[in-house]
Amino acid sequence: MALLGGIYAPNTPTLIGDLGIRHEATERALKDLGQRLQDLSSIDAILVISPHFVTGRGFGLVNSSPLRQIFDFTGFPSAFYHVHYSPPGAPEVVQTLEQLARQVDVPIAVTDQWGLDHGAWAPLHHLFPAAKIPVVPISICPELGPAVHETLGHQIHQLAEKFHLLVIATGSLIHRLDLWNQDLVSYPEDARQYLRTAKEAFMQGQWELLWNAPISWREHAAPEGGELPLRILAGAIPSFRAEILAEEEEFSAVSLTTVFFQPTGE
Repeated sequence: MALLGGIYAPNTPTLIGDLGIRHEATERALKDLGQRLQDLSSIDAILVISPHFVTGRGFGLVNSSPLRQIFDFTGFPSAFYHVHYSPPGAPEVVQTLEQLARQVDVPIAVTDQWGLDHGAWAPLHHLFPAAKIPVVPISICPELGPAVHETLGHQIHQLAEKFHLLVIATGSLIHRLDLWNQDLVSYPEDARQYLRTAKEAFMQGQWELLWNAPISWREHAAPEGGELPLRILAGAIPSFRAEILAEEEEFSAVSLTTVFFQPTGE
């Protein structure tokens, strides 16, 4: 079995419908990557970490089939609520990951009280539009801190000895919704420095470059989920070769960076 790769993908609602702005490069990159991955190998399950699925006291794994689609946004045009995406779950994968996490004392629980929020299904419906590949939503748990998220990622790495897996973390490296509609030409410079550092870390295959970025840069960028989805991805894929497939932005407030992480030798 194998870990087929990792993806960092935007999850903005503008990937779902028309708000007067479309991200054609991002949509094309996601569709092309999904097809490429399916052409290379079968996928037993997709593990998806959305910054919108947040739990306390431990991680959550969703085990239901089909997965419930969650429209966790309001006030959008009606067409947004007619996009349907409900893939099957992966109970064997969930059970095995729960066991692996508990072996290293990572607090974790299985639930059927969540599903796929838009942070997960917005990119998934471009990557794998048929919605036939089983999906396992995984929460972030801010109170546990970055190191425990990486430890969970290490257990996902072990999980890939039993299954063909794809890991997807979603979000935006710059997520400054407070700047929306302020007629700014661009992001604050510290936020841009953070974005540059993240891309440099990806291209050099060195997660530590990102983790060691100045705190002020991170604060001005306000990455979605506070880097925690990426921490899980880093634990799962510590050694990699990255491809930045698309770079866009919206409203001078949110960055859209699509990256594929190809695992390499340890």
